[in-house]
Amino acid sequence: MPVTRAEFAKQYRNLIEGRSFVEHQDYYKRSIDRFWKAFDKLQMLDLPSHITAIDIGGGIMAVLLSKILGIKSYVGDVNECAAADVQDFGIDFRLVDLTSDEGALDDMFDLVVLQEVIEHLPQPPYVVFQRIMRFLKPNGLLFVTTPNGSRVRNILYMLAGKAVLDNFRYPAPGESLGHQQEYVLPQLIWQLEKAGMVPIFAEQYDDGWKGATQVAHISHLLLKSANVFPHLRSGLMIAARRA
Repeated sequence: MPVTRAEFAKQYRNLIEGRSFVEHQDYYKRSIDRFWKAFDKLQMLDLPSHITAIDIGGGIMAVLLSKILGIKSYVGDVNECAAADVQDFGIDFRLVDLTSDEGALDDMFDLVVLQEVIEHLPQPPYVVFQRIMRFLKPNGLLFVTTPNGSRVRNILYMLAGKAVLDNFRYPAPGESLGHQQEYVLPQLIWQLEKAGMVPIFAEQYDDGWKGATQVAHISHLLLKSANVFPHLRSGLMIAARRA
């Protein structure tokens, strides 16, 4: 039987809330809907429990997959900020820099999770996806979530003359960057196919993020009706297989 939203919320509060990983604790308290929607999509793929997965960036999904679904999971990131939190759960941590060809992982995985990561990398996604394919088993699955480049928040920022993205640049060793680029769905599908992967689903969705401030929260509620237009929704969620 699939895990219900209520069961997930109970586990999430016990496992994730109160820890920092790579963000402040309040971020994870506000992000339960985002992680539930990704978790639910993954569990509906009917993944066998004997697979191995690696969550690159933060490690929250690795904890959830490991402790709720019993999937053997690893965490990779460009620095060790999340290492202590994930190792407390008995989950192995690996340093992984997806912008570099050096230091490639030796292990091969059935599932690679890239949740809210690709927008931080100042390289064409197909280049990053090709690096990932080096440690993704044949017929393995890549699962990606990322902000939607045409979301309402970005449109309002541009109308107000505010910067939508960080300064586009390469990171220093071990540095995490802000958003370097955001994509719309056809772009990301093209990037996956360019890398030689086969998308199995791709959708625009409301990721549930209501903002970090009271003003942002009110704005989210006022603009929620815009979700009737898929291209204005806040997030993209895609899964693709390595041929």
